[in-house]
Amino acid sequence: MNPSTLLLAADPSPFGGMIFPIVAVAGVFYFFVYRPNQKDEAARKELIAGLQRGDKVVTSSGIHGKMHEAKGETIVMEVSPGCFLTVDREAVKAKIVEPPAEPAKKD
Repeated sequence: MNPSTLLLAADPSPFGGMIFPIVAVAGVFYFFVYRPNQKDEAARKELIAGLQRGDKVVTSSGIHGKMHEAKGETIVMEVSPGCFLTVDREAVKAKIVEPPAEPAKKD
């Protein structure tokens, strides 16, 4: 066999066999990384939009406080009696939901 015959038998596109693995990796990336992040971000934006005065919140830096006032893109939170901090709305990481207190058992 001469070399010119071997070249004609070769695949004309060197990336022809790599398309399926690339599409598969992109699909896995979308369903396991990108889509869950979108859902988490949407839930966090909903939480931030629903904040009300008196809600206990935690910032992304770990500061715990009670929401006092909302001013546009910032919120004022009370971290201790008489001590207020102004933080960006996007800094709120979670809302603290305390479970209801159980009634005292009578012996």
